[in-house]
Amino acid sequence: MHNNKIILLFIALFSLAAFFQVKAQSCYELVWNDEFNYNGLPDSSIWTFEEGGTGWGNNELQYYTSNRLENARVENGYLTIEAREENYGGRNYTSARLITYPSNHSWQYGKIEARIKLPYGQGIWPAFWMLGDDIFEGTPWPGCGEIDIMEMVGGGEGKDDVVHGTMHYDDNGHAYYGGDYQLSEGIFADSFHTFAIEWTDTYIKWFVDGIQYHEASITPSYLTELHDDFFLLLNIAVGGDWPGSPNSSTVFPQQMQVDYVRVYKMATEPEISGDTLVNKSQKNIKFQTAESEDFTYNWIVPDDATITDGQGTHQISVDWGCSADTVTCEVTGYCDSYTLKLGVETKDIELNGPATLEAFATNTTYAINPLKSTTYTWEVPEGVTFTGVADTNAVSLNWTDLGGFVKVTAQNTCGTEQDSILVDIVNQLPYPDSITKHTIPGTIEATDYDFGGEGVAYHDTDGVNEGPGPRQDEAVDTEFNDGGANIGWIHPDEWVEYSVNVDSSGLYDVELRVSSQPGGGQMEIHFNGEDRTGPIDIPATGGWTFFTSIYLNDVQLYETDSIMKLQFNVGDFNISRLIYGVATNGINQPQENITQVTLYPNPAGNAIYFHNLNEVMNYNIYNTLGKLVQEGKILPGNAININTLNKGTYFIRLLTGEKNKTLRFIKH
Repeated sequence: MHNNKIILLFIALFSLAAFFQVKAQSCYELVWNDEFNYNGLPDSSIWTFEEGGTGWGNNELQYYTSNRLENARVENGYLTIEAREENYGGRNYTSARLITYPSNHSWQYGKIEARIKLPYGQGIWPAFWMLGDDIFEGTPWPGCGEIDIMEMVGGGEGKDDVVHGTMHYDDNGHAYYGGDYQLSEGIFADSFHTFAIEWTDTYIKWFVDGIQYHEASITPSYLTELHDDFFLLLNIAVGGDWPGSPNSSTVFPQQMQVDYVRVYKMATEPEISGDTLVNKSQKNIKFQTAESEDFTYNWIVPDDATITDGQGTHQISVDWGCSADTVTCEVTGYCDSYTLKLGVETKDIELNGPATLEAFATNTTYAINPLKSTTYTWEVPEGVTFTGVADTNAVSLNWTDLGGFVKVTAQNTCGTEQDSILVDIVNQLPYPDSITKHTIPGTIEATDYDFGGEGVAYHDTDGVNEGPGPRQDEAVDTEFNDGGANIGWIHPDEWVEYSVNVDSSGLYDVELRVSSQPGGGQMEIHFNGEDRTGPIDIPATGGWTFFTSIYLNDVQLYETDSIMKLQFNVGDFNISRLIYGVATNGINQPQENITQVTLYPNPAGNAIYFHNLNEVMNYNIYNTLGKLVQEGKILPGNAININTLNKGTYFIRLLTGEKNKTLRFIKH
């Protein structure tokens, strides 16, 4: 009203005839609230009292108290702020002013509302409002910005039935713009009413009981303060420049009762998801956006593409054309309409399938993406046969002991394209995935030795799997133990090999999980034919099913290492797995400790417990790479929750004073 930019800045007030009921609650998601379902002082994790009787820049007459139930309390499901006529702090009135800034409850944009029953009377000034965080961070009012969601200045007809919604800002001095709403009958002290704003990056709208009565644009460049974080305030002022002082008609005490305060955020603007890089003429490409019963959808695709299914829904299937282009979806909802776009590029066809195989492999699949109206021509090495038809985008091949090129040619209205894979027939391949080597650092299960058979991937003296464990079609003896499976019935001079990929050259720590009834076993670990460990003695563990860990430190490995061999010199032991980690100067090595602490169960599920833990200890949990993944304190009789840890092997170090102990456990 006092600003010459008002005509450029603001949208005219709506007349009462233009008021509308907002049908947009579904457009918002509740992100914060206080329902006041407790008793006592306002929740200190949310609300902070501002105390004082300085007049608060408006010549107000009250003293705002702190933590005083007479002025602010929660009971019967309501927050009550009470203004009282009494001498306190050098003032004749008391009240309360609550803010959310100190508890870090501030917001930028959203729907902010409260259901409130207001006080009344001359000189009574209740408010539900917001201030910019910057007022506490170096920017004084009005440069920090202010949004008054609801103010009322009491004093009879035309006052006790009228609320005001206003925004304040700095435009070469204090400037403001606001509107008001008047009840058709009664006053705001008669019953509860809902006061709200909808605040976006372009406007603020004010509402009473869902009826919009005012709107302001906040797009001009001089309104930057209205785009920052704001905190909430609730208070009753007594007297001041605007309402004037109480008089003989003013009744005390006066109460403002708050049923709830809620903050909503506008539901996330939908986006299109789907493949952004496709083949020319590719079939059955899926594109989708947010699904809602409140939305209608209209999809638009390039002229040479076809929507084959889903038009009018949140997801469509498309057969693409020959060029890069854009997929568009026009989404209409209660709150807004969106024109969503997703750029799609084209790429050459790409043949997918294994490049290394065992001799005489069968039913191996090679494929490209399905293309519309396309002729497919496949070329394979001599002797390789097809299972099923060949004029399709995917074929199944049966191999001999010779490799060669698999080639496909695709011909359609977009042109002719070709791709090929050179297939190598090898005798030894990784297990269980023939194209994925075991990674170091990491865990290698002993029974995951390579494909290839006797004399190639392993040597076993008896020629059959003597145990009930996995890989019954191979001769290596296996059984189930130690939370998985193990190699057993080991005899001298037997061996197994594993295809590995060492992440980087350096020193590694190794944990071997072994068991032995009699003890006396011995093995070595070789890489690329070189012994890297020397003889490793296997002790008696108390039984074939009682596994223990043997720790090796500072084993030198190289990026060029590709085959790990377990060479068994002396038998009579079992081995279940090897766990490699980057050398950590002994962190993987259990340490002697004057306490007799042990942990259980092991392997563990969601928690680990301790025997003989008689004092509070700090703990650190490390993975096999030596990385700290969890830390905290453990009290006697308590458990440590490991629910967030991934499956695998970990080391927990317990520490108190100069005492420490490291224990190993498995999370399954």
